[in-house]
Amino acid sequence: MVSRLEIEAQNIIKRMHSQDMDVGGVLTQVTGGQGTGKTSIMLSFARYTWQQYPEQKIFWSECYKAPLQSLKGGMKNCHFMVADTSGVTFHDRNNKLEDVTDFVSPTYFTFSQKENGEYDFSDLYEKAKPGKINVVFFGNRYIWIDFIGWLRDCGEWVHVYIEEFAEIAPTNPGGELWKKMIAFADILKDVRKCMINVYTNTQTPAEVDWRIRKKYMVRIYLPGAKVEGHGYTRVRQNAVDNLLRSPKGNEAYIDHAGTFGKTRFMDIFKPDYQYHIDARVTKKVEESNGEDAS
Repeated sequence: MVSRLEIEAQNIIKRMHSQDMDVGGVLTQVTGGQGTGKTSIMLSFARYTWQQYPEQKIFWSECYKAPLQSLKGGMKNCHFMVADTSGVTFHDRNNKLEDVTDFVSPTYFTFSQKENGEYDFSDLYEKAKPGKINVVFFGNRYIWIDFIGWLRDCGEWVHVYIEEFAEIAPTNPGGELWKKMIAFADILKDVRKCMINVYTNTQTPAEVDWRIRKKYMVRIYLPGAKVEGHGYTRVRQNAVDNLLRSPKGNEAYIDHAGTFGKTRFMDIFKPDYQYHIDARVTKKVEESNGEDAS
């Protein structure tokens, strides 16, 4: 017999994948302990999109100097894209960080900043491939804030996946980054009506700026997750602490709009160590950016 919580979880996931103009896009947080399947959940959503909507574009944001998580979805399903002035190169972690940029064969794109401070990402968008995971490297992860803002004017369904979201939207930012977080929160409130689905993951939600966390529409809690509290979700910490881990898939709570359900994510994407690759930024470019390019 299917429980009420399982039915609620199924309904929330259906809402996430529905492409009803009246319903719109979603901003989703996936959180849990290390190795509990946060990336696997995002890859399962991405796979559903490229299978059901092969004409739509998917964008993926990776960390630097860490194994590329998108490759768990298969090299053939990835399209790597690099800003031509970013200095990003790819390296084989199985072979003393040998440069394998030619093997990865990224597509290079340009983007520019206008006099009013806004960016133009039209070259990137035109070169992105529908039905693929477009793994994009700007050389500076904060530029994803501007890219998501730019996507609001695309006028079509688009999907963004962000690994380790706290690197882009850190808690307690200072200086110019504080202003950027205020602008980012304003951008994210528009994703629903602008037909943008944004999926993020993090091990600790408290590491993400509170303005951004208030904009989440769907929250997925895996084993080991830290629940934010009463002001953010109806899911309680003691319930999450009792979630089961299994080689066949981990249990999870999923919360949306005052309702929540419980499910088990069965899709498990394992690393393919044949492609144990990371992306790096040259020292020269890191210095010219004036901030960490991670």
